[in-house]
Amino acid sequence: MQTYTLPRETFNLLLEALGGQQKAEAFAKSMESFLVAIDNKATERIVEKKEMIKIEVREELRKELVTREIFESLVKEMRERFNVVDEKFKVVGEKFKSLEQRMDEKFKSLNFKLNLFLAIALVALTFANPTFVGLIEKLF
Repeated sequence: MQTYTLPRETFNLLLEALGGQQKAEAFAKSMESFLVAIDNKATERIVEKKEMIKIEVREELRKELVTREIFESLVKEMRERFNVVDEKFKVVGEKFKSLEQRMDEKFKSLNFKLNLFLAIALVALTFANPTFVGLIEKLF
């Protein structure tokens, strides 16, 4: 609690105006207690207003900002979605691996068939060539 005292010049003016030391001191004390009461009331109102402003700001922030619980629930939901997508990619990857294995087998089979065809075609063209046939007849 803060106390107030009137400046000496003000007290002297009161002394002249009221015409006596006791009257001036009584008036000065009442003025000082009046100023203390006003100060106390102002302090109370400031504290009340401060609390109200804090409550209003907190409510506004809750409306505008994401709370920790909401943020954590959103992060959890995103992780679950990423896990689902990751599982789907794993399934697709496994399908591609099996497809790759089947394609390798088919290419190996096709390569073997092509080599066989080329060998047969080469032999057929060689024996179908009249010059080669003449050479074989001369040799045997």
